[in-house]
Amino acid sequence: MSLSPVRRGALTMAIGAAGGLTFNLLSLPLPWVLGSLTATALTAQATEFRSGLPSNWRSYAMVAIGTMLGTGFTQEVVAQSGRWGASLLAMSLLSLAFALFAYGVFRRWGNMDRTTAMFAAMPGGLSVVTMLAEEHKTEVNRVVLCHSARLIVLLVTAPIVIQQISGIDLAAANRTAFHGAEALDPLRHGLLALAAVGSWFVASRVRLPSGMLLVPLLVSALLHATGLVTVHVPPLLSILAQVVIGSGVGARFANYTLRQIVRDGWLAALVGIVLALGSLAGASVVAPLTGVGTAPLFLSYLPGGAPELGVVALALMIDPAMVAAHHVLRVFLIVAALPALAGRLAAANDPG
Repeated sequence: MSLSPVRRGALTMAIGAAGGLTFNLLSLPLPWVLGSLTATALTAQATEFRSGLPSNWRSYAMVAIGTMLGTGFTQEVVAQSGRWGASLLAMSLLSLAFALFAYGVFRRWGNMDRTTAMFAAMPGGLSVVTMLAEEHKTEVNRVVLCHSARLIVLLVTAPIVIQQISGIDLAAANRTAFHGAEALDPLRHGLLALAAVGSWFVASRVRLPSGMLLVPLLVSALLHATGLVTVHVPPLLSILAQVVIGSGVGARFANYTLRQIVRDGWLAALVGIVLALGSLAGASVVAPLTGVGTAPLFLSYLPGGAPELGVVALALMIDPAMVAAHHVLRVFLIVAALPALAGRLAAANDPG
């Protein structure tokens, strides 16, 4: 029996929420993202049910995440943002090194043509990369699979590494984020909700890369940086957004056979491990030079998606404003460089 997109999405969300709740009860790290991701990915491979979410649901989650990330731009944080300059430069250089390394690996051992390998090697920005990949002669499915496999590795390793380098009790962080929530203020929370809705309206009508994330992030950051709004997104909405993100990543595997996953997924996963180690090394070097903690720098340098790693920063309460600023810059760098690079490679592309 065929299901409507809404019913399929509701079932996918139910599966993801069950996985998130299970991980939460087991006090596993990042439960609502990793639990929902695991549950939907396993369901996609072990059953005939094809997991999937309507595209507008992810857009709504992106608006919520952007709004949440913007709440981190308090007046105190903005006053200290001058320290980010060296770190942003380091992130840009690391991103270039990561892309070159991944490109070489995918070309040598992934049997990809040059353009496909380049898109698969981009350090984040999956939504933008996918959109541009569809405009060029690339194997889009392989690009998405490589990004998804690498992202899963980063989402799994990030909380483990952070616990080791910072001593954060991840289970306690999850409980604090939920039980330590501020009281609901109808006026201030209502203003924040109105800003989110207005941001969605604007983002849906302008052609801006990752606009559903960036527009609400900028609006929320402006409101909090000026002190007009000082409240945060309610935790239940935060959990819902995390389940959408995790379920969405897991549901991507419904489009692949196990053979396809083995062919490209293992290589992308190994690349992800190497890049995570590179991010940790970069963060360890830059931290004493800038006075910024190693944990937020590590999250900032990881070559994953802005919404996914932004959620990690929010869930673990690790300087989400700084993490968001780094990943937003990376998205803009990818948008600026990728079309020109793709055009140059297309002419020289070979079938091998």
